[in-house]
Amino acid sequence: MTISETDRRAAITFGRLAGERGMPVTACPYPAQGDDRQRALRLLWMRSYVRHSSGE
Repeated sequence: MTISETDRRAAITFGRLAGERGMPVTACPYPAQGDDRQRALRLLWMRSYVRHSSGE
């Protein structure tokens, strides 16, 4: 499995933006039941989302 730097940055950036804007965690575009690549991108998205969300 290879994740490009562009895909990695996109997942982190869009996770941050979703967290900062108070979007629900269900806004994550990567499926939990996807392939290894999609699950890895989902993890990056979630980590960034949690780091930048207000937790309300």
